Amino acid sequence: EVIELKYRETGYNAEFSGSFKCDDEKLNILYKKAVRTLYVTMRDNYMDCPDRERAQWWGDAVNELGEAFYVFDAENGPKLAKKAMYELMLWQRADSTIYSPVPSGRVVDIEEFKKNPHEGYYDRELPRQMLASIGWYGFWTYYLYSGDKKTIEDLYPRVKKYLGVWKIGSDGLVIHRAGGWDWTDWGDNKDVPVIENAFLYLALKAGVEMARLSGNSADIPGYEQKMKSIEDNFNKQFWNGNKYHSPGHAGETDDRANAMAVVAGLAKEEYYPDIQKILKHEFHASPYMEKYVGEALYLMDVPHQAIERIKTRYMEQIDSHITTLWEGWDLTMKGWTYNHAWSGGPLTLLCQYSAGVAPLSAGFKIFSVLPQMGPLKKITTEVPAPDGLISLSLTNKNDSFSMEITVPDGTKAILGIPSDKLFPVSVIKANDSLIWQKGDSQNLVEGIKFLSADNKFIKFEAYPGTWYLEAR
Repeated sequence: EVIELKYRETGYNAEFSGSFKCDDEKLNILYKKAVRTLYVTMRDNYMDCPDRERAQWWGDAVNELGEAFYVFDAENGPKLAKKAMYELMLWQRADSTIYSPVPSGRVVDIEEFKKNPHEGYYDRELPRQMLASIGWYGFWTYYLYSGDKKTIEDLYPRVKKYLGVWKIGSDGLVIHRAGGWDWTDWGDNKDVPVIENAFLYLALKAGVEMARLSGNSADIPGYEQKMKSIEDNFNKQFWNGNKYHSPGHAGETDDRANAMAVVAGLAKEEYYPDIQKILKHEFHASPYMEKYVGEALYLMDVPHQAIERIKTRYMEQIDSHITTLWEGWDLTMKGWTYNHAWSGGPLTLLCQYSAGVAPLSAGFKIFSVLPQMGPLKKITTEVPAPDGLISLSLTNKNDSFSMEITVPDGTKAILGIPSDKLFPVSVIKANDSLIWQKGDSQNLVEGIKFLSADNKFIKFEAYPGTWYLEAR
């Protein structure tokens, strides 16, 4: 006779210190499913999925590490990303290429493995994923959020070697590299030249910062020269008047490519309205690349469209009884998983952009709160920074905006009160004391002072403590 059947769940050893909640219950469900997906795909390594190869694909890992900083405690949460970074770079081959997943992949004869164990069980380079890994949203994001300088110092020489593999052609743009698997994303209509140049640009941008941080400033001019070449030729080659569409791309206009041009900072602001139109009706990205599409919409300052697209893309998963997020947009494709790491991008977007919390200097010593709430009226979030928990509550009404925030000891915050033609601010108070009125700053409250104002935010510098700001 079975009296009781119980189980104890095991998982990655970190505390769930972060949180996000808003007045849109669909987004709250999506956030919870993204957290659950992330946790299940964190064990001995970041993995793509628990029920197939459990492999540390770095396209997935980039999305995962970005999410983890908003979910897990600041001591234990980053450790898996650090481990992954060393695994990736310490397996670098003699030709300077890097590859993932580590460990996993192809089954080889044991005798072959004994002869060359350094090759591991999977040896194919996925060039775009590798650029993402060492780039702005991979290694540099890890440093910016964690403040771990030593890891960057240790790994930078290998990053430099890999960046040296990439060459600029006679047209001033990147020479395509197929690697071991010429993969960019699942799905159709991938405009690879646009995407590849954007990923290289972001990797070089991170290379500049890592070189400076690690005391290798002599490397910077070489990176900047390649960046300048891409800047000078990217739009001439790929922008055709109302969209990014490379000359050799025979498919439909690619949402991924247009988004990546924005994310890389290569798209001119005057192009934004046309790109926004494209992102209203082109839906080719997998959940992996959809994170960059959402990011582009926030970077173009259209949070209403960002939220609309997130909900459109994820609604079937939000409404599903399944508690995790899927590899694709439905479950009809044979072999696709219903718990897949790369699908949690909205978690990062909601915390970093809707709530607006992001580091400006390493380890959140200086951080910004620049909310883009769009259609949302209320947000509460907690972000686990190395010096303590950043607690934030936002309320957005038709005639007022309020922010309550706890700035941890040892840090400084740049707080942004949204100000645009839809919400012209007249008065701002901090802890019930006037600090700004119709363009004039009133720096009479100790611990907070006016910084600047533009057509997006009125910004203040706030020191440790709890601050309640109200704007009308």
